[in-house]
Amino acid sequence: MRNYAIHGGFTGLAASTRVRLARNVKGYPYRNLTPGQLTEIANKVWDALSAAPAVANGLHMTDVRAGSQEAMQLIEKHMISPEFAKKGGKLIASDSGDIAIMLGEEDHIRLQVMGTGLCPKECMETAKRIADLIENRVPFDYSDQLGYLTACPSNLGTGLRVSVMLHLPVLTQSGAAERLVGWAARQGFTVRGAYGEGTRAAGGFYQISNQITLGLSEDAIVDKLITAATEVIDQEKKAREQLRSQNEDALFDRIARSAGVLRHARLLPSQEAVTCISDVLIGLQMGYLTGVSPEELIETEQMTQPALIAGAPHERDRVRAQKLREVTENLRIQG
Repeated sequence: MRNYAIHGGFTGLAASTRVRLARNVKGYPYRNLTPGQLTEIANKVWDALSAAPAVANGLHMTDVRAGSQEAMQLIEKHMISPEFAKKGGKLIASDSGDIAIMLGEEDHIRLQVMGTGLCPKECMETAKRIADLIENRVPFDYSDQLGYLTACPSNLGTGLRVSVMLHLPVLTQSGAAERLVGWAARQGFTVRGAYGEGTRAAGGFYQISNQITLGLSEDAIVDKLITAATEVIDQEKKAREQLRSQNEDALFDRIARSAGVLRHARLLPSQEAVTCISDVLIGLQMGYLTGVSPEELIETEQMTQPALIAGAPHERDRVRAQKLREVTENLRIQG
């Protein structure tokens, strides 16, 4: 199990938080870096981090080959982007995956910090500390008028993307999640599936992230996202209570059946596992179930994605079911 150092509130409704900073090194082309130039940048970044042993001791640098099995696994751990997996590059990361620095993605440096629950401020603090360590020794491209310069204009300014993974199964079921996309756009945010742009919101998991990086301070971006995420979480809570008041027997039955599947199934395909985990998370939040933490359940769902389990589909389904039986061994129904 990964053990993120940063923890926030609303666990189970806010699965995780990610802060990402885009930076480019002065004197290098933004596109079509040669392998030698990428290695130079990677070494500069690594040397800068090594000047702070307290940070560097928990990190390691590896080469990620384009389209490799390792790349697919890193996507499912949310440590790299699909775009990075396609082209390959160098990755500096912690063992737990809470810190990951992609070198050679769209920008020279994509630094991200992840935490459990709703914790943008804490993740931002760590990301800035690491970015400052690098910038002390590696000059970034910066404009007094525009801020940090990036390959894509949408990242100009702070170069900051803050995203929160939200669990919104009841809003999804009612169709309200589709309206959420329009609401988020009007507030300056985007809503995507759990693995980024173009992915499906399996199990009702969505990412909400800022669109605007220019003209706002980092603190303002973070504060706006916290406000938006809290509003969406409140809507999901209200939708759950409304569902309880309308037909509690059906809701309880759905949760109990999914709990039974996770506790006893011997073969469990990925999509069915996500659906059952989603139902059990509802049960935990609403007091119908006890005995397992939402964090551990969400972590198991992420760590039992197809690319993270070796073997043929039948074997993956067997291993996934076994891991979920172990995690839910003490799961109990209340009432």
